[in-house]
Amino acid sequence: MSDLSTNDKNMENNHYDILIVDDSKYIIDLITQILRSKGFICKAVNNLLKAERELELHSPKLIFLDVNLPGSNGYEFCKRVKATEKERNTLIYYFTGVPEAEIAIKTLETKADGYLKKPFDLSDFNDILAHIDQKATI
Repeated sequence: MSDLSTNDKNMENNHYDILIVDDSKYIIDLITQILRSKGFICKAVNNLLKAERELELHSPKLIFLDVNLPGSNGYEFCKRVKATEKERNTLIYYFTGVPEAEIAIKTLETKADGYLKKPFDLSDFNDILAHIDQKATI
């Protein structure tokens, strides 16, 4: 699977607001539609190596991160991102199907900003996206 970029025409200097890291094309397409309809520019990658490369070049406001990617661990990725000076304030929300008790604990341990359980409720995005707008004005 190749990188899946959205709103390419609007990505001046490859700027985007949100990085989506998920190995499911269906999830990427769905989330991208939601975000685009709300005026956000996003970029999607399907593994953590590509996500790490993106963060070397760009600083998105938000990362939606799948916890279980083939051969990868989203929890460890989140810890590394939150430990860097450049990205420590980037919002990270997990997408996951793991049990609520596990993801709640892992969210605290890794300093993620929250999580959405799969299948997620589309209204959950409103609160998260409002948080991005508030953070941008601080």
